[in-house]
Amino acid sequence: MDQMPKIIEGFTHTEYLTVFSAIIFGYVGAEYFQGWGALLRNRRMVKAYWQHTLWTIFAFTLFIQNWWGIWPRTKLINESIFYFFYSLVPIFLFYIISVILFPDFRSMEKNIKTDMQEYFYSNTRYLFGLFALYFVFTIVSSFVYPDIGNVLVQNLIRGFGVALAVGAAYFHQNRIIHTIFLIIGYAALIRFFLALPS
Repeated sequence: MDQMPKIIEGFTHTEYLTVFSAIIFGYVGAEYFQGWGALLRNRRMVKAYWQHTLWTIFAFTLFIQNWWGIWPRTKLINESIFYFFYSLVPIFLFYIISVILFPDFRSMEKNIKTDMQEYFYSNTRYLFGLFALYFVFTIVSSFVYPDIGNVLVQNLIRGFGVALAVGAAYFHQNRIIHTIFLIIGYAALIRFFLALPS
């Protein structure tokens, strides 16, 4: 059996696979923008909740960081189909997170106000369960792929993220704990960014 060609008319296989990943990333990113847009368009029928808004920004920031961080791993998606499929897992997780974070206003009854605080707390167990799953995935990924930056510090922060997300899922109705976790989550995210190479 012939080997796969390394390049076809100036287009490498890695570039070919990366285009697909970029399309999926773009689609998931659009889900967040559409979610925020739907909240604004339906603002007369939506009672906003500050924690929900800040968690959507947190999730989107993690999503962008994931895209930024996969750059050194991109060359590996050409090594085997396993690496390629594996690289798509976080995108899928962020898509499910976006579905949980934003209500589908098309399926809601008209003239009934949506309370985002009530909506948020009815979905927190699933939301933070997915966050925990994502952080576990990132720890595993640091061993699957050669990683960059201070991996030990990054994994300590990721491990802390797992504990935080599991705690938030367990205490999913406790609003004070969620406020504390939100502050800690943003502080940990900033610390994680500082641990990345410039």
